[in-house]
Amino acid sequence: MTERYAFPLRYDEKIVRSSVQGFMVRALFREKAALTFAPLALIAFSCAMLFVSGDAELAIELLLFSLAVLAILVASGWRMHLRLMRGKVEAMRGRWPMARLYDDGLRIDGPGPSSLLEWPRIKAIWPVEGAWLLILDTSHFIALPLAAAPGDALDFLQSQVNRASLPVAG
Repeated sequence: MTERYAFPLRYDEKIVRSSVQGFMVRALFREKAALTFAPLALIAFSCAMLFVSGDAELAIELLLFSLAVLAILVASGWRMHLRLMRGKVEAMRGRWPMARLYDDGLRIDGPGPSSLLEWPRIKAIWPVEGAWLLILDTSHFIALPLAAAPGDALDFLQSQVNRASLPVAG
């Protein structure tokens, strides 16, 4: 396993906030927009039908309740991701985390043991202000600050993720 690139990671509150906000907005409203907007359309249609049938009060109550539940779910998801990321950054305080790019994957050296994140585990890269989000799952990402990252290292990372996500010909 050959190390190709290594660079320091510098997290600050701006990176943390832009990463969480970028992830939430893109995950909810861009990547799976149908899963977000289809239930909203069904609720709006149900409320409209209730309103037309003469149950205007029930329609308004259902709409307000649905919007309140939606706001609570989105806010709690955003807050959870923000709290988790702040906790990880706080655990690295006083240490200098490093990103190490290998032929086989990525390792982020931080507080405690680190394991190799193999390229196929990274599903996508989403750019946000000052960082790249390495998407591992529908609700899991790693923020990679770009301030100290060499351009060649970022090109290598992008090419490895793109190569790993290509379908295998059979």
